[in-house]
Formats: sequence, structure tokens, C-alpha cells
Amino acid sequence: MYCLDSDIIIEYFKGNTSIKNHFDKIHKSELFITPITLCELYKGAFLSKNVEKNIVIINKLLKTINIIEFDFYACELYGKIYSELKEKGKLTQDFDLIIAAICISNNKILITRNIKHFDKIKVLKIEKW
Repeated sequence: MYCLDSDIIIEYFKGNTSIKNHFDKIHKSELFITPITLCELYKGAFLSKNVEKNIVIINKLLKTINIIEFDFYACELYGKIYSELKEKGKLTQDFDLIIAAICISNNKILITRNIKHFDKIKVLKIEKW
């Protein structure tokens, strides 16, 4: 089961053939995004020059992909991992840490091209496409 970071979805929207090939190999029931990723996608759409077009693209995606719940356990994990990273002096952005906590709590592999955003979180399973 895979959780897609916003950078992967944006590349998919742009028609990146490598990303599309990966998508084609995985059954849609195994693809997830977090509510944070969805927020990032909508933010980008509303800041774009083609708001309506981009909203349609996002809404079309939502018909074929699952959204992981941001639950209590993910919140607890976020706090724990934040504390551990702060103690080591290796903090990362809050949104990335929340995405990681959601993936960990739901036993998902995070698919991203932004490995450096997540590599400090050792318990997170990451795959680069």
C-alpha cells in the first residue's frame, strides 16, 4: 500500500511518463493520499492561473484514490517523532512530519521525490519514483 506525496501527484498531472508507468503497475485500491497532501494540492490549484481546470483535475483524482484518515495514533506519532527529531537537532517541516506520521500509523510506503524532506524520519518507509 502506497501513500503519494504531492510532488508525485503534480508530476502525474504534468504527464510524467515514468510516474504514469508506476501508477499503471499498481491497483488503484493500493494508492492513498493524506489530507495534508490534498490541502497542498488545493492550495496550488487556487494559487494557479487555471483555478477551475486544476480543481477539476484534483476532483477527478479523488474519484480514483483513497484518502487516509488523520487519526489519533498519527497525532500521537507526530508528537513523538517531533520530540525525537528536536532532541537530535534534526527537525523537518511540520507538514512533512504530519504526512510521515500518517503514513507510519497506517503502515503505508510514502512515494516521493523529496527524499531529503523525510530522510530524518528513520521509521518511515520511503520509495522514490
